Amino acid sequence: MEYLVYKVVRLLFLLLGLIPEPVAGKIASAIGGIWYRRDKRHREVAIKNMTTAFGKEMSEEEIRKLSRKAFDHIALVPFEMGRSLRWSWSDLKARFRIYGIFHLKAAHAKGKGVLVLTCHMGNWEFLPVSMGATGYQISAVYRPLDFKPMDRFILEMRERFGCRMYPTKKAVKGILDELSQGNAVGLLSDQNAPKPHQSVFVTMFGKTASANNGIAQLALTTGAPVIPYFVARDGRFVRGEFGPEIPLVNTGDFEADVRTNTQNFSYAMEKMVRKFPEQWFWVHNRWKTRPRDEAQG
Repeated sequence: MEYLVYKVVRLLFLLLGLIPEPVAGKIASAIGGIWYRRDKRHREVAIKNMTTAFGKEMSEEEIRKLSRKAFDHIALVPFEMGRSLRWSWSDLKARFRIYGIFHLKAAHAKGKGVLVLTCHMGNWEFLPVSMGATGYQISAVYRPLDFKPMDRFILEMRERFGCRMYPTKKAVKGILDELSQGNAVGLLSDQNAPKPHQSVFVTMFGKTASANNGIAQLALTTGAPVIPYFVARDGRFVRGEFGPEIPLVNTGDFEADVRTNTQNFSYAMEKMVRKFPEQWFWVHNRWKTRPRDEAQG
């Protein structure tokens, strides 16, 4: 039964992928509009998040327009996923425009592997396939879905161009193995981190946020360079952009260095979001976990 459900899921995405791009865009916009109007909880989360990020730069009306675009953006993701199922290597290279690959090359040349800091920008399902198009061996860490047929479909889609995926609970050994071979490992680190032993508080868009401390710990213990990377829709193409290496602070005080580097990684992600602000995953409550000494609310 699980296999049959998986086949149905795959078929549904294939059918979505057959819809011409202009038509898919209009359908996604209609779905986004209905979702935006009906889903009060996520609408309010998105507006609250954007107000935190851009409240001093944008008017309330501008923030509402931006939040509406964010819903359209997310609604378009499944159509793009379905379309990408029919891509070959040549289709992949024709569709993507990768910028800053020299940053990946320079980091790779250090021979310690590369930690690729990324976030839920653009169609985040394109992160594994786009990094695979660089020609370097790429792996990434993911959280398995509870719905197993969908999890199987997503995993196959992410791995089909050579990216190796490691589930979060078993990721450390896989990451260390990849780094020891000089490979690159992609790590999403832009969401709320609720577990105290896995997080530190940093500033993101001027407000305290709980961030996962794993990348900083890995960088400090392995010496692997950290570079930022994101994907985003950019006209007819998907833009993949690597940024310069984020200098690692290593004073010998491990705990303090983890905080400092995690903060620097947060700044790097903020820069990514600012480039295509309507394409970040604003419906996630990024600032949910608060410091103990801060009043709730």
